[in-house]
Amino acid sequence: MTAATKSSLSLMPRRRWAPLTAVLVGSAFVLVLALPAVSSASNASLKRTLTTWSSRIAADARGIGLSAANRHPRRMMLRANHFRQDALSARRAVAAQHASTARGRRAQALAVAAFRDYAIVGRQWALTGQARLNHRRALATRHAVIAKRYTAKGNRLLVAAGRLLR
Repeated sequence: MTAATKSSLSLMPRRRWAPLTAVLVGSAFVLVLALPAVSSASNASLKRTLTTWSSRIAADARGIGLSAANRHPRRMMLRANHFRQDALSARRAVAAQHASTARGRRAQALAVAAFRDYAIVGRQWALTGQARLNHRRALATRHAVIAKRYTAKGNRLLVAAGRLLR
């Protein structure tokens, strides 16, 4: 080996790592600048997700109420099962969000609990419709009372979650 070859070999690893180091340092700098924007945006996206799903759940509940008022137990059961599926999807969507503050995490926990209660409500409404089809009024009333209790609890939890995200 000559002196010229030795110096070029020693510089070779530095040249290979230099672009990678510049990219890593540059991306770390961008990451540091982006963190405050990302953390404030996550509570906003949590609020947006909560608003979207609560609106969808409310529309489903109105449909169930219409079916019940018009005495269509089969349609009520179908809509109640759809309501339950939407409540479970809402719970998964809200749980997947990343809250950036303690208030956001508390709101997220309350919303997940509310949508869990709404899933129970959907199941109870479906059982109410099924009992009505089988002419078992006492059983239908029992399921309706359970649904009413969980509805009130879910509503309180969802309102509290919304207040925390204001």
